[in-house]
Amino acid sequence: MPEHPLAHIAAFAEIRSFTEVVVCGRTPRKVDAAVDYARTLSLAARSGDASEVRDADVVVCTTSAAEPLFDGALVPDTACVVAMGSHQPQFRELDSALMGRAQVVVEDRATAMREAGDVIQAVADSSLHEDSLVDLADVVTGAVAPDETRPRVFKCVGMSWQDLVVAVGVVDPNV
Repeated sequence: MPEHPLAHIAAFAEIRSFTEVVVCGRTPRKVDAAVDYARTLSLAARSGDASEVRDADVVVCTTSAAEPLFDGALVPDTACVVAMGSHQPQFRELDSALMGRAQVVVEDRATAMREAGDVIQAVADSSLHEDSLVDLADVVTGAVAPDETRPRVFKCVGMSWQDLVVAVGVVDPNV
């Protein structure tokens, strides 16, 4: 898959079947570019607004937002939310309402508690308990199953060592 600033759309489309991609954002030019890109992948796509998370199966956040992007109470219990943007303690894409009712999966608990504002702020206001965080490795190995009775949130901060391991596995799958 060619590298593209919006490659996450193609990546998600490889693993999920979407009936529609709705793109929300503050910059109309960037929203239009993302809609156009999704359409080049033969996906039905349009611009929308943040309240449309109420109908979403998958929500992907890729911003540098300092404040939550939408009302987390709107997210259905069946949804999966991937927050891969803001990764500083004072920034967050997701509100405490969502973080408190979701199964929250992180790359690494200690890293999330140091860098992921979505997690740090929800723990600080007691909406989320640190001991309820699920390490990604536990989901991958099957030690913890996804809880499909509530939203599932994956909050990543971009751990370079994991990127390296994945790259090595792609280059030499026998490693």
